[in-house]
Amino acid sequence: MADEQDVAGERSEQATPRRREQARSEGRVARSVELTSALVLLSSMVALLGFGPRLLIQLEAVLRDGLMASARPIESISEVHLLFQRLATQTALVLMPLVLTLSAVGVATNLAQVGFLFTTKTITPRWSLLDPIAGIKRIFSTRGLVELVKAVVKVAIVGSIAWITVIRDMESFLPLAGSGGQSLLLQIGASTVRLGFRVGLAFFILAALDYGYQRWEYERSLRMTRKEIEEEQKETEGDPRTKARVRALQRQAARRRMMTDIRTADVVITNPVHVAIALKYDRTKMNAPVVVARGLRKLAEKIKEEARRHNIPIVEDPPLARLLYKTAPLGKPIPSDVYRAVAQVLAYVWRLKRGVRSAYRSGFEGRG
Repeated sequence: MADEQDVAGERSEQATPRRREQARSEGRVARSVELTSALVLLSSMVALLGFGPRLLIQLEAVLRDGLMASARPIESISEVHLLFQRLATQTALVLMPLVLTLSAVGVATNLAQVGFLFTTKTITPRWSLLDPIAGIKRIFSTRGLVELVKAVVKVAIVGSIAWITVIRDMESFLPLAGSGGQSLLLQIGASTVRLGFRVGLAFFILAALDYGYQRWEYERSLRMTRKEIEEEQKETEGDPRTKARVRALQRQAARRRMMTDIRTADVVITNPVHVAIALKYDRTKMNAPVVVARGLRKLAEKIKEEARRHNIPIVEDPPLARLLYKTAPLGKPIPSDVYRAVAQVLAYVWRLKRGVRSAYRSGFEGRG
């Protein structure tokens, strides 16, 4: 436990998407039960205002039907069962709109908080919960203290609001002492709705604060140490050092292939020191010359050395070399805006191969 606390004290990094996904799959989400309860309570009061009178009339009819049926002689136990089933069905049908409304509000509130989530890990038995020492630590933890404060505040609020509502409505109850039962029921219903609205609004304010706390506590519980982030990267992407080594080997292999391909080039265009571009062009197979090798500085020198070794013409044209290096990737055809300049170079190279050098030497001194 001490080690876990030490690690938790170093949790300064935001949770990664993978950490959040794992927590969600385990059922660990930011959710306030109080927010659902408050909205269900407020919705029930609104529903009672909407169809409460009709609901009362229907329940009165069901009760009257039951009393009238029970007054008749009952000859067998099966009649009792049938009567009970009929009354239960009628009561369920009367209460169905209210139940469906409150269920829809509860489901919608939970969906708004966490979205659609199905997991069995939250109901999987965990033997660690039976550990009495761990249970005592949970009770006296910060979360346990917060839950205790919330419970005390809720009881205090409900008690205060109920007391104030009853005291204020007491004056309206006294004149109804000798009146009919329906008037008294209506007054009690109106007082109950007022009490429900007041308690619901108070709960909603507390629930909003609780939801903010739950979000903060959830983000805090997901924080990670730098070591955990590194371990996660190793699991998902591999060891960075291994990846760097692989990339270096891939670059070396690509460079070796490139140096091998130079022997197939028709010409190497250079800035005398810094840039070297090797081009290959087969008029029967290619629409445009293709870059088979390219490099800067030391790599450019190696390209030129390899070209000399295979007797490939080297043409110095700094502007064209720089332009090709910027616009022509390795293994790709050259861009169309350099066709003319490259065609002149290739024409010169082909004339060299045929032994006709004088026409191009006048324009390129010291080339080749």
